[in-house]
Amino acid sequence: MKIDNFAIGVEPEKLKSPFGFKGSYADGLWQTIVGMESQGVKSLGIAVQGVLWSDASVFNEYGQDGGNELMHRLSDYAMKKLMGMDFNNPFEANDWLFKECYSEIKRMTGRNDIRKTFVLNALVPVDMAFWLLWAKTNGITGYDEMTSDYSGYLTSRHDEIAAIPLITYGVSNDEIKRLLDDGSFFLKVKIGKEPEWDKKRVEEIWNLAKEYDSEYTVSGKPVIYLDANGRYKDKSELLDFLEYLDKKNILEHVGVFEEPFDEFEEIDVTDIPCVLAIDESAHSVEDSLVKFQQGYKAVALKPVAKTLSESLKILKAATDRGIKCFTADLTVAPWQLEWNRNLAARIPTLDCVKTGLLESNGNMNYTDWDRLKGYHPIGNGSWVDAADGLFNLTDFYKEDGGLFKLPQHYLEVIDF
Repeated sequence: MKIDNFAIGVEPEKLKSPFGFKGSYADGLWQTIVGMESQGVKSLGIAVQGVLWSDASVFNEYGQDGGNELMHRLSDYAMKKLMGMDFNNPFEANDWLFKECYSEIKRMTGRNDIRKTFVLNALVPVDMAFWLLWAKTNGITGYDEMTSDYSGYLTSRHDEIAAIPLITYGVSNDEIKRLLDDGSFFLKVKIGKEPEWDKKRVEEIWNLAKEYDSEYTVSGKPVIYLDANGRYKDKSELLDFLEYLDKKNILEHVGVFEEPFDEFEEIDVTDIPCVLAIDESAHSVEDSLVKFQQGYKAVALKPVAKTLSESLKILKAATDRGIKCFTADLTVAPWQLEWNRNLAARIPTLDCVKTGLLESNGNMNYTDWDRLKGYHPIGNGSWVDAADGLFNLTDFYKEDGGLFKLPQHYLEVIDF
């Protein structure tokens, strides 16, 4: 498939309050929108730019706006490189673009230590648009057919999936209690601010959560999902934290602990008494295999942050080795969330719960979630909003959440 034309645009979105993790805060996110055309057929891709998530050093060096501009320029560079090229499928295009863009970002910044995740994040709208255009040009109208080569790994068809809220540094106890009252039973908690702060924070949250019951978890109590974003310096620091949680009878309720160490640390974790998961460090199959060998037992798949192409390949490699998979958010807008929801609806779940899992925190963080839902082609779909802590997928599969419909608003943003 050869790309004949493209358009690109951006929409900045403000957050309700500063979003705290990795020791820093962001108060706004850019949405990059890409339009792509081949032989008169058009498609769209969208991505939220998570500069602080993808490479905190870029965020610290360039600032929030400078980092966003840099990532947007890289997405634009990718589209220009793609023009006139001919690829058989999205995997070929994404692999080639990654190499080109990784070299380019090093040139743009004068740095050789840019994290691969920064490049993948920049490629998400391009990869999404390419997948949907490839599907259209091949007469494919549904997600199952589009991903048929991976059907052996997309074996579930969940009727409902848990809505995982994100509890960042600044989320208050009142807000956490409101989430629990509304039925949330799988709480993702950002830690990594400072070890002693982390201990008190998790204990405080658990003291609220333990008062609730859930029929959707194996323990009958809410599950805690910890995310340190690579902020723990060594194994002894991590073990000290986990021992504290164990003494407080919290550790048994930690279903998964994501990215305790920096991705470049080579630390064997086979003896850690917890299901450790990878996220930022899972750039590729090769990187993931190294982490699996180190003892990591789960992996966060992120089509919305690391491309569907790479996520499917990692899903296969992980499943073949008995590694559990789940999806994680990057505070995306409603229509882009379908890029994750379609995968989450079809992959087996973690051992600690009885439902599928889908992290979605945009409704907690964007200033006007209802306006963003208005951009979704089926923004009033019964699966779009969670009820009692769950997304109901009864009607979802009929149109795969509206993923194959072009949102009029985004077409207008890029004047495509």
